[in-house]
Amino acid sequence: MKNGRFYGPWWQGLSGELRSQIFINDTPTVEIDFKAMHIQILAAQQGVVLPPDPYDLPPGLFPDTDPKEQRSLVKQMVLTAINARDEKSACSAFRDGLDVGHPGKKLKNVAIQQGIQAFRENTPALGDCLCSDAGVGLMFTDSQIMERVIEACAKLGLPVLTVHDSAIVPYTHSKALQELMLRSSAEVVGRPIPVEAKALGLDEQQDKPLEVQLDFEAWRETERCESYLSRMKKWEETTGREVVPFRYTGQNE
Repeated sequence: MKNGRFYGPWWQGLSGELRSQIFINDTPTVEIDFKAMHIQILAAQQGVVLPPDPYDLPPGLFPDTDPKEQRSLVKQMVLTAINARDEKSACSAFRDGLDVGHPGKKLKNVAIQQGIQAFRENTPALGDCLCSDAGVGLMFTDSQIMERVIEACAKLGLPVLTVHDSAIVPYTHSKALQELMLRSSAEVVGRPIPVEAKALGLDEQQDKPLEVQLDFEAWRETERCESYLSRMKKWEETTGREVVPFRYTGQNE
């Protein structure tokens, strides 16, 4: 049975910007992404290595778009096509997935189909995976990976929040999370899926001069607003527990 994603937590509905402001036990956090997770899973299953940026196709694929805009459209197109049953439904779903007023909504089926074909030519080993309704199986696989991440963090006493293809931990343990994600993906698909941090962690500053470490810590340990402090105080009064900034000792790592 192909299901099992961890749906429902409130942080999954936040924008990336708002997620970056989450604190755990009054400690700043970092979010680590699996890069191009679904097509990396497909590549691992096919036994091939993807280009450094599989969404970077030759310019001019879509009219009136710069390289950054084109890459964004290609990514949306590929991920949509992976979940579609055929090219026609992929084209409709692609346009439906764009915001109102987005120039991509005006793209005709023929232009989108040409984009799908360009990706196939650039990454031929994954060509048959497009428009094959592979998304359900991929979501099951990514849930298996994230389940291992959650279990590994629990064993270490490390709090973690997951968002399907990314995870959030206190910024004191960015490197630990990255290692766990690489290991967990290798256990499921046979090789590690590349990861990327959306921000630096405090533990990544350890080799830098002390003044740099202290400046970084002071910058991330931003002043809390009154509503935040009020909510935290109310929680402490309600539960009878004190919120202590997270400082994991690493004894079990």
